[in-house]
Amino acid sequence: MSLLEQFFLISVLVQIAHVLEELFTGFHKKWYAFKMPFWVFLLFELVFEGFWISVYFLQDFPNRQYFQAFFLVLMFANGVQHIVWSGVAKKYVPGLITAPIHILVFLFFYFRVLF
Repeated sequence: MSLLEQFFLISVLVQIAHVLEELFTGFHKKWYAFKMPFWVFLLFELVFEGFWISVYFLQDFPNRQYFQAFFLVLMFANGVQHIVWSGVAKKYVPGLITAPIHILVFLFFYFRVLF
């Protein structure tokens, strides 16, 4: 298993925990961009997570390494936006507990690749 694949798997697992935090804390009702019904958020997350899980398990997925690297950057950005959102709101926002883990996973990967 390559370094990219290892960190991708860790990030997918963190994302699953992150989504569970969001589902149980009402992200769908509190997101700053727009509100949505619970079922819409749940359906989106099932499709979203399903896609990334398939990227992991399907070894011949087209451009697999690019998707894995993109996901790490995407989850880094997701972590940052949760922290910024919390700073603006000056309170806990859904997903804040697991958001820093996304940032740490990305930074460990980034510095591991560089050194």
